[in-house]
Amino acid sequence: MSDVSKTLIFTLTACRVRTTVASQTTAMLMWLVLGVAAVCARRHVDTSPHRDVVTTQGTVRGYLSPDGYAYLGVPYARPPTRDRFKAPDPPPRWDGIFEATHRVSCHHATTGANCLVVNVFTPEHGTSLPVLVYIHAGGFQTGRGPHYPPSRILHKGIVVVTLNYRLGVRGFLCLGLPQASGNAGLKDQVAALYWIQRNIANFGGNPHDVTVYGTEAGAASIQILLVSDITEGLFQKVIMESGSVLSPSTLTYNPISKALDAARKFGYEDNEDRVKLLKFYQKISEKELSSLTEIFLPCVENGSYYSNTLLEDDPKSLIMQGKFRQVPMLITYTNSDDSINVDTFNTFPDNFDQLLPNNLNFESNKIRHRVAELVKEFYFENNNQNLVQKFLKYSNDLFIGYPVVKSALLHGLKNTHPVFLMRLDNNHGGRENTSKHFQNIFDYIYNKNNNKLEKERIANMLLKLWTNFIKLGDPTPLTTELIPVIWQPVVPGEPGHRLDLATIRELVVGKTIAMTEPASSQYLAFWDHVYKKFYKFYKDYD
Repeated sequence: MSDVSKTLIFTLTACRVRTTVASQTTAMLMWLVLGVAAVCARRHVDTSPHRDVVTTQGTVRGYLSPDGYAYLGVPYARPPTRDRFKAPDPPPRWDGIFEATHRVSCHHATTGANCLVVNVFTPEHGTSLPVLVYIHAGGFQTGRGPHYPPSRILHKGIVVVTLNYRLGVRGFLCLGLPQASGNAGLKDQVAALYWIQRNIANFGGNPHDVTVYGTEAGAASIQILLVSDITEGLFQKVIMESGSVLSPSTLTYNPISKALDAARKFGYEDNEDRVKLLKFYQKISEKELSSLTEIFLPCVENGSYYSNTLLEDDPKSLIMQGKFRQVPMLITYTNSDDSINVDTFNTFPDNFDQLLPNNLNFESNKIRHRVAELVKEFYFENNNQNLVQKFLKYSNDLFIGYPVVKSALLHGLKNTHPVFLMRLDNNHGGRENTSKHFQNIFDYIYNKNNNKLEKERIANMLLKLWTNFIKLGDPTPLTTELIPVIWQPVVPGEPGHRLDLATIRELVVGKTIAMTEPASSQYLAFWDHVYKKFYKFYKDYD
């Protein structure tokens, strides 16, 4: 068969046209058919550069962009179809080729159940590359793994994986029963990390060099994964940004009461019997679940009822005992005001007791009121002046600053690997530099371009620190013109070194870059005194 005939057959087949050429005597007719077929082929055959990767479930196809290959919406597990609040089921399998072009979300306001997917981004060339796994923010209620390529990181020769997990009531209904033991969303994250271990080598990544990076709720998630027995060998380094399991916004202390309050909005009239509550929730439709506004959070599980427990004890207690994954840690936070909602704080509240954090435990209301008065006096002296700014300071110290710095200290005292602490001073250079888009470090290093010269300089510094840590476990193996200081661990020397919040040091990145003590050290020391006396250690519920 001639090359012309082969081309004719190929193009006609691609256009799903069956044509019989009865005679080759008319050359004009032949060229006319070839021209039409070629146009048809260009319109219907995807000629984009692609790469097929074999996974444990089947073949996936990703497509090339200027930054590398992207594989979007690849399933790593399945939500249980019958007991939908349990740990995830194994991922589906398929024949043929899975077109990895799906942008999927597990946002609690959606009803789609098949959202347990990863997005994998790989450089165009390279094998056995370091892997960065990102767990998104959103307070365990919203958010999704980014589905756009992280060009800055890819160009440094790093494979990036973002993931989704079940949110809200679907991920964190905690009834202490086998069908709803709690923390299903965190168990989704474990399943994703397990999938990465089994498959990332075929994408060009090294399963033995995985760094997990989380912001806000993602950082708190990582800290829980660190103290869990079921995450052994799933990652080798961690980056935790602006989130901590010690924050009042991370754990729920009354999961049954939370489930009961939410159920009553749908007409539940029975008592707190967990079996009856479970049956009620199992009957609620996906649409009704999506309408829930209650905040469902991780909990300490009652391990006597089931196997595969993720969190069996108070996480602070476990960290203080050194019962966590011994890996290099990079812990960081910002002085951002963006995540705090103070629209209602135009006047000072009559009862400040209600503004104390929920992870404090008082023997009496009298003691509680006395502590509230001390906090109010410490933060709100002359409370009619700059009231909103004072509430911002109070909220940032309570929900971000103190929990993050305290976490760094506790881990540093027990970790056999270095723990690095950093604060991003993102209020540099005036109001134009405090836009929401760049309130966190993740945005600086993930996004392709920064529209301010100062932001670009900071982005380059942060990217260098992060890539050094991802590749070497040390953010500053040597000094350079860009980074002229050595980032020292919070605890120099061996574990057990005596250190407290008054002497701890952190790297500050902003207009300058330097090692210094925390800017709010007196406030952090204040909260340390409060928490040492009144911290509410989590008790298993009955």
